[in-house]
Amino acid sequence: MDSADPQLARFLHQLQAETQRQKFTEQVHTLTGRCWDVCFSDYRPPSKMDGKTQTCIQNCVNRMIDASNFMVEHLSKMNGGV
Repeated sequence: MDSADPQLARFLHQLQAETQRQKFTEQVHTLTGRCWDVCFSDYRPPSKMDGKTQTCIQNCVNRMIDASNFMVEHLSKMNGGV
């Protein structure tokens, strides 16, 4: 097949988009598990989330996102990007 084939290009674009969706889903799953372990000490969700737990989850998610963004930027700079 010729690399200029529009069907091949469309397929590769769809494949890349699906791969990105899968990585995002994986990251959300990992983030959820880590923050759950940190914020719910008895591993059972309360019947009603209190302010302390809600703040813990928000902080945990925000720190994970910050760390992820930092790593992406750092790796990009190491590879000569940005």
